[in-house]
Amino acid sequence: MNEATESPVQSPLLHSRDVATYLKVSESTLSRWRSAGTGPPFIRMSGIARYRIEAVEAWLTELEREHAAER
Repeated sequence: MNEATESPVQSPLLHSRDVATYLKVSESTLSRWRSAGTGPPFIRMSGIARYRIEAVEAWLTELEREHAAER
């Protein structure tokens, strides 16, 4: 297949408990962040939040930049 026609490989969708463990926060904290719109980007599928690790990593990187700018 031609590289131009191949779609990029995406990570599997992660459950909120896996992301909460990865971030070392509780699932309820992750839920509050979702409600407030301040947490990592997520996809809602049939009412269930799912995350891509790349999106979580990008969110963390942006937080690092924001905190570095505050100094």
